[in-house]
Amino acid sequence: MADNGLLYGRITDEALALMRRRIGYPNQTVRTGTVKEPWNVYATQDAFRRYALTCGDRNPLYGSKEYADASRWGAPLAPPGFEASMGIDRSPVISEALDRETRPALRGVHLYHSGGEATYYQPIRDGARLYSSKWVRDVEAKTSRFGGRSAIVTNGFSFWGDDEVVVIDGVDWFVHAERRDVASTDAAKGASPKDQPAFYTDEQLAEIDAAYAAEYVRGADTLYLEDVKVGQVLPRMVKGPLAVTDLVGAYMGAGWFSYGSWPYRIAWENRKEMPGFYTRNEFNAWDTLQRLHWDEKLAHEVGVPATYDIGPMRKAMLAHYCTNFAGDDGWLYRLRYEFRRFNYMGDTTWIEGTITAARVDETLGPLIEIEIRGVNQRGQENVRGAAIILVATRTDGLARLPDTPSLPQYRAE
Repeated sequence: MADNGLLYGRITDEALALMRRRIGYPNQTVRTGTVKEPWNVYATQDAFRRYALTCGDRNPLYGSKEYADASRWGAPLAPPGFEASMGIDRSPVISEALDRETRPALRGVHLYHSGGEATYYQPIRDGARLYSSKWVRDVEAKTSRFGGRSAIVTNGFSFWGDDEVVVIDGVDWFVHAERRDVASTDAAKGASPKDQPAFYTDEQLAEIDAAYAAEYVRGADTLYLEDVKVGQVLPRMVKGPLAVTDLVGAYMGAGWFSYGSWPYRIAWENRKEMPGFYTRNEFNAWDTLQRLHWDEKLAHEVGVPATYDIGPMRKAMLAHYCTNFAGDDGWLYRLRYEFRRFNYMGDTTWIEGTITAARVDETLGPLIEIEIRGVNQRGQENVRGAAIILVATRTDGLARLPDTPSLPQYRAE
């Protein structure tokens, strides 16, 4: 253990074996702490509006009750990604003995959200109460680009309502990599060279401003299958330059996501439950490890050259890109999101998409498939995605919602 309380664990065969014993049970490295309730126990139109705004999305479908009431949906609904703020925990209950035996798995090893895939079956509406289950689905050993051993842990998730109808399910991928100070992760040891911090000329900032001014929003203009073609390049979107303010906004919209970095007495309670999630800060006081997203010194101590965003922010970028193009009448059915490299504070992400398929599926009906790619101001790809959007046809009308799956196998009864 370092003097500041930061743990430096190792990825061993034994640690991986312990994590594999948790398949079908919650991942003990991703915990909310002492507060078990979700940020939003019940869905509300105000919560939809706040979440959308903190994603930079001004679509009135999420922000205006009057507008949503007049849409095909007839009522307010949540933007994709809002589910991260919900879900009364119904994850499988692990036995006390197995939990105690496997809790050391990957302890003191850093975790990075690297992507996932979400399938949306039904809208989240005003007044809904959701339940969720999350569990370890797979554990795979890898070699980290930081140098040394790493592991990819796939976590399954599912959300359903009081009527036991599943609204969303999917997986999230987390890379576990051994922590090491930035000074020890030079190119000679196999790590990537440090990226230079962002800096913008007035001309570059003007280009970003122009892109914001020209952002494409389809809105109530229905997207028809007949009007698209394979190979079509979709409008460009910009997100950035990324600031700590944007990170604060994301937490305002959806809470602390997978972790609970609560203040004051609740932080003290959290520290008793999750001592490894707290280290000493510059005042020699205990503070959440999650601050590495805004505390550069701590980021360096785990092996990252600068502070960076959180995964749900880039997932939200891709979802926003898709819903802007799909319009109010389309339905984002599936979204795959891959975080290809760090999105450091100051970075700008330029997003473009291409239609790769436009067809009538036997099960889902009319749909388009798009590939999405985001590059930063250095020209480096930092996010990649793919989406399936259900669309209207002029002969058969508006897109229909997909069939819903059964409740997940891994859940508490």
